[in-house]
Amino acid sequence: MSWQALFGERATTKIAAIYDTREAAASMADSLEAIAGIKANQWMLIAPHEKGFARKLEPETQGIARTGIRAHLILGAVGLLAGVMLWLVLYFLPITYIVASPVVSAAVIISFATILGMMLGGLVTARPDHQVVILKVRKAAEQGKWSLVLHPRDPRQCELLMKALLESEADVVRTV
Repeated sequence: MSWQALFGERATTKIAAIYDTREAAASMADSLEAIAGIKANQWMLIAPHEKGFARKLEPETQGIARTGIRAHLILGAVGLLAGVMLWLVLYFLPITYIVASPVVSAAVIISFATILGMMLGGLVTARPDHQVVILKVRKAAEQGKWSLVLHPRDPRQCELLMKALLESEADVVRTV
């Protein structure tokens, strides 16, 4: 299964580069358009002391909702199938409790496996890896620095962006 199937967002990776001045951040954004083919709607500047920049960090609110639905459905189904397979393995071993009460044991094992799958779907939806970028941008804004936030669309574009940013003087952070 491709992990990308879980996500409803077009850009699942977030990259932030911190700069001292607006000119440095904007200049890098212009350079990245030429280097990696990033479009103007894939990057945003966050000013020092800017409030309410969450929309710039997570611009795809509908995509996040789609991610939640997809991740819960797909991982819930994977959990259900894993529960069925686990129950079958235990049944054919033969484990006394499983063979003695097959319906109850199947219901318990399959239910817990499905719930575990859906909990993993919740973890995917929450995207804890985004917190690293959010905290870095928040700290930069509080310190009076500019943040260039990038939303690459594919792994190749992400690699090109990271290479260019790491060669610059910026403090760079990215999600998975």
